[in-house]
Amino acid sequence: MADPDAKPGGVPTQVSTGALDKAATSLDGIANDSTAAGKAADEGTAAAATQLSGWDTAGALRGALQEWHEQVAQLNGRLNQEAGMMRQTHTNYVSVEHGIATSFTKGA
Repeated sequence: MADPDAKPGGVPTQVSTGALDKAATSLDGIANDSTAAGKAADEGTAAAATQLSGWDTAGALRGALQEWHEQVAQLNGRLNQEAGMMRQTHTNYVSVEHGIATSFTKGA
């Protein structure tokens, strides 16, 4: 149900281009950190699999590690995609704002 006290046009949209850039940079950092964290289990898991050579558990450990790396790669892909979209939103917003501002100064 619409707010009867709302003014025509609703609430103005507030966009902070700096916040978009900061968020994109943060996502890049998270992606980098998750890559490092994803590799943290490599050495221990490989050593355990070697020690359990001949047991089904060794193969299961290797398979789990492979799945883990695939999941980390998917997460990083998603984070990088989101960061790219935030940067594109920033670029689009600045371009539109500039276009609108320019249209007002042409008529003056």
